[in-house]
Amino acid sequence: MKSINGQMIAAAIIHTLLTLFLSVDPEYSFLALFTGAIVLTNLLGMALIASGHKKTGAKIFMLSSLVLVPIGAIGAFGARKIIDQEAKEKFYTQTQKENKNERY
Repeated sequence: MKSINGQMIAAAIIHTLLTLFLSVDPEYSFLALFTGAIVLTNLLGMALIASGHKKTGAKIFMLSSLVLVPIGAIGAFGARKIIDQEAKEKFYTQTQKENKNERY
């Protein structure tokens, strides 16, 4: 869970609370089901990130969070940070390999 940042956790909690509040009133049962599906998708994305599939999990989390604008922006920004970090790590690794090859 080291890669899952606070913004994503906060977004998942907010989405869960929203779902719980909507599920209390039968008039909003469809919205509760809709936001519940988003919460499940958020959890799937977080599980993928925790299992090592950071980029895929972050994309899933980001897309499902963006459905709930503006509340979902919190989670989308958090997921975007993970994607950016992965790109930086890949770039640094590639640069280090190139530098080692040039030395020899």
